[in-house]
Amino acid sequence: MTGSVYITLLILTLTTFAHKCQIERHADQIIADCTRLELKNVPTGLPVDISGLDLSYNQISTIKKKAFESLSNLTALTMDFNNIQTIDGDVFNGLENVRWLSMKHNQLNTSSKIFDNVFKPLSQLKHLDIRYNINKRFNQSKPMVYPYFGNLPKVTDLYMDLAQNPVFKLSGFEKIINLSTIRFGKCYLNQMSNDTLVDLPPTITSIYFHECFGTITIVEADFLKPFPSLMIFNMEGVAIQLEDALKLLYPFAYKRMTSIIFKDIRSHFPKPVFLSHDMITYLLHICVKTLVLAESEIIGYEKGLLLDFESPQCLENVVLSGNRFSIALGPHLQELMRIMKTTINLKFFDLSYNAINFNHIEYCNLNVLENPSYRKEVYREGCQIKSEPPNEYTNYNSVLEKAQMVDEPTFTIYLPANLTFLRVSHYMTSYIQTGQKLFFANVNNLRYVDFSYWKIKQFPEIYSVTPFNVKYLDISGLNSTILIHETSVPFFQNVQTAILKNAMLGLTTGKTGKIFKLFPDVKKLDISYNNLWYLDEDAFETNLNLSIVNIAHNLLPAIPIAVIDLPYLNKLDLSYNRLQTINKTFRDWMDKKSKIYEGTFNLFIEGNSLKCTCETSDFIRWLFNTNVVFDRVNKNFSCTLTNGSGGNTIDVYKRFHEHFSNCNSKHWLLVGIGLLVAFVIFTVPFAVIFNFRWKITFWIYRKFKRVVEHKLEKKFNYDIYLSYADDMLQWIQVDFLQRIENSWSMKVCIEDRDFQIGLTKADEIAHGIAGSKHAIIILSESYQDNEWNKFEIERVKFEKCRNYLQKIIILVKEATASCVPQELDDILQNVTIIEWDDNETGWDKLRMALFTDSF
Repeated sequence: MTGSVYITLLILTLTTFAHKCQIERHADQIIADCTRLELKNVPTGLPVDISGLDLSYNQISTIKKKAFESLSNLTALTMDFNNIQTIDGDVFNGLENVRWLSMKHNQLNTSSKIFDNVFKPLSQLKHLDIRYNINKRFNQSKPMVYPYFGNLPKVTDLYMDLAQNPVFKLSGFEKIINLSTIRFGKCYLNQMSNDTLVDLPPTITSIYFHECFGTITIVEADFLKPFPSLMIFNMEGVAIQLEDALKLLYPFAYKRMTSIIFKDIRSHFPKPVFLSHDMITYLLHICVKTLVLAESEIIGYEKGLLLDFESPQCLENVVLSGNRFSIALGPHLQELMRIMKTTINLKFFDLSYNAINFNHIEYCNLNVLENPSYRKEVYREGCQIKSEPPNEYTNYNSVLEKAQMVDEPTFTIYLPANLTFLRVSHYMTSYIQTGQKLFFANVNNLRYVDFSYWKIKQFPEIYSVTPFNVKYLDISGLNSTILIHETSVPFFQNVQTAILKNAMLGLTTGKTGKIFKLFPDVKKLDISYNNLWYLDEDAFETNLNLSIVNIAHNLLPAIPIAVIDLPYLNKLDLSYNRLQTINKTFRDWMDKKSKIYEGTFNLFIEGNSLKCTCETSDFIRWLFNTNVVFDRVNKNFSCTLTNGSGGNTIDVYKRFHEHFSNCNSKHWLLVGIGLLVAFVIFTVPFAVIFNFRWKITFWIYRKFKRVVEHKLEKKFNYDIYLSYADDMLQWIQVDFLQRIENSWSMKVCIEDRDFQIGLTKADEIAHGIAGSKHAIIILSESYQDNEWNKFEIERVKFEKCRNYLQKIIILVKEATASCVPQELDDILQNVTIIEWDDNETGWDKLRMALFTDSF
């Protein structure tokens, strides 16, 4: 190979890889990902056969002529989030195959004459996005002329900004015969008059308004009349009164539409909205599939409004979230039940972030009260109008509250027959929840239910004629302690995905009830954000179908043992806990899992307190040799080094020998020190014992003969003699004996069970105490009222003086420590006093007092 040829190849190689773009192949497409590389210009040396190029999130300000001349195979070009201000008129020459072009979030002056020729070569373009290029540096008071789009006959989707005074007449829209969707990003309109959009093509079927910054003061009903075939009308974040937005539906009354979406519709000075028949008169006569009235300050609606929808059977998706009203408040409940029977095709319903009741002062001060037709309705909702006397509706209890106040056995809720998705999350209410039974009808198709962040004190009993088949359930934010002692909830039986975030599960650990048994078929379980610091070993004993478990953002110091018995587990999220390492048992278990699932076992451990020390060196080595898939593909996790400084697992593994070379020497040093200490400990006593062996033997023999042998002859019939008053008998039989005799396998002597009939009580007490190893006195308020208890104390003192009674324990229960009988003063130094707590702490103290030498 000659030197010139070698240099040429080297230059080509350097040119090819100088751009640092990531070249990816997707099916038969080759994509160049050049995002976030701080590029100043369009990179050169890209493969000529790429079909997609993404230059987003760079610092490109100018696109020069011939920047793309070698990329004739491009079909998609994206240049979003740059600082593009200047673009050459011939820059897109040769890109006849481009179908997707996006240049949003730049500094382009699209009203410049140069744009009349910029798009001309893109004859096959179908999607054009030039949104978020208009900013304050453009004079909004002057009419803005848009680029000429007449050379793009195949464009179907056009995304652009909407100026305050737009001019579309000279933009060639009449030649874009295939345009169906127009989406306005930044919107500076201050009026929506009948002639604003008159020059746009009538072929448009979808129109979107987003972030209209100026307050729209003029709204005319025929604003959308130029689009007779409109199917999707979307307004989000538009500064307009909801009443005016609803007026724009006038041209579509008695027609069919796919979507009507009004979200965050409010002026800069929002006021509460009370929906009336006149306000939504056009909407009532439209057959629409998707209806969204969200985050628009709606606080109520006129009686009978729901029943006036002309085509309720058309509704398939309804979203009313983010308002301040209840569709079931007061007299609305009956009409709600009726409308749910007529919305037979409703599949999706969302009423999240709503309040079931609201600020009554604000509600009663609405201007709508000036209309006499509303006064009676508003009065029914709880407003006390001074000009009218109180009547039966002054107390604003809803039908739900009335059903709870009377002893009705059930409350029936009729769901739409085809309802699949039900979301009522963050539903704020001041109602007091009771143990009412809820009966659901038409639950056959219900699959997704979200009742997260409800504040209830008791979980209701839920029933249905047909079995519930809910697959996805989100009850995050629910106080899970109300479910501890539930043995079965039919609503949960078929759930496969259960979300219990922020459910205070940390309060249920160690309790007798097991929350997860309520989800026998669950496959995906999310219990993140619950302050869990441990899980019971048998927590998942009834959830053997689990494949994905998310326990992120808790306080776990180690992987819970409960997951090790899950046969189908393939994804475990333990990120943001307190793991310092993973022990060998779990490492071997995960390697086995990874082998079973052919390298697709996933473990997420980011955000833990990992350590890179001698004690965790095996874990670091395993981390980079296992086939387990981690949340960070490069396995770069933060960890704490031996000296306490911060590091990361990649650097530690690369310099493994440097970090851990001294570990073995330290171990040998510890072994040597240990052997030396052991030698001293064992040699010195051995020498002493050997030199004085005869004296020691004689002393042991003498003591053993006089004391030890005498004590060995003593045989105990009971482990514990129990002294108590009558007010403690029930607690002793139900709780105390169950724990002591059944769990701890100790034999207890109590008067009411073990004393023989016919013998004197004094003798029985004496024999019982003499035959017991320990004595426990349960001190209550009525203990000293019984003279026999004083006799028991005297016998306890007698046996203690004889050195037969080993331990005397006083449990202060429902009394104070100052109530300890004076009779025990003589031996108080040998008595253990426990102030009793009715929880595991009390039992732990008693166990330590019985089974340890000191307490």
